[in-house]
Amino acid sequence: MPKEYTHTECFSFFGTTPRNTRWSWSGRSEDGADVSVTLWQDRFEDKGRVYRSWKTDRPGEWKSRPGFVELIDNLAYARDHAGGVVHVIMAQARDKDASPRSIARCFPHPTLKMCVVELDQGEGTFVLERLEPASPA
Repeated sequence: MPKEYTHTECFSFFGTTPRNTRWSWSGRSEDGADVSVTLWQDRFEDKGRVYRSWKTDRPGEWKSRPGFVELIDNLAYARDHAGGVVHVIMAQARDKDASPRSIARCFPHPTLKMCVVELDQGEGTFVLERLEPASPA
């Protein structure tokens, strides 16, 4: 049976720390080299290659949610200081139709890295694309 992880343990797996263990959806390593983000497993598109910010948000609403504000800050940090690369914590929702959602189960995905390809810090929108592993020469 696979190991069960707490959300905090998922951050630790990548050597990252969230600002707040209750509401953070992303974290950064102390040395700034790594960023991890929590993504909903059912919201990946294009056979798992693309992940977009939620389309259900009303304009400006995201700024009232500290975890989402931190996520946007960490995506900008990754873009500016880590080549856009983020580690993925995969989250499964208790209820996919609930708003807000809560995590039923989460786990670090050690082989999945995403890259920030679009980020609008004013609107709080983003697009991440899966980094493909390097081909052997």
